[in-house]
Amino acid sequence: MELPNAFTAASKSPANVGLVPSEESSGDRRRLGHISKQGNSLLRYLLVEAAQVTVRSQRHWRSKFFHLGMRRGRKIAKVAMARKLAVHLYWMWRQNLDYGQFEKLGSHAGEPGNRHGGE
Repeated sequence: MELPNAFTAASKSPANVGLVPSEESSGDRRRLGHISKQGNSLLRYLLVEAAQVTVRSQRHWRSKFFHLGMRRGRKIAKVAMARKLAVHLYWMWRQNLDYGQFEKLGSHAGEPGNRHGGE
């Protein structure tokens, strides 16, 4: 299956959905603000909802969520988990894997140097 131009890189996938912080930079000063909210708002909403379900059902996602929630707050942790889910979904789509195959390969599936394969 051919990927749309908007999703040709994993780093751009969350940006196209609006799950990355907006940035205001001037000289050496870099300020990261609220999420950019670009892209489809329904998709962003569904990713956040799916991330909340994943946090409730997967132990390792839950521990990452609570760790980040203690440091940065629950709202930021929700968006961070949705962003992480968007990247995972991108890689599953790119490599034509289902969730079971993706979990078996691990979170670094497709990266150079992964001994379990990839591209």
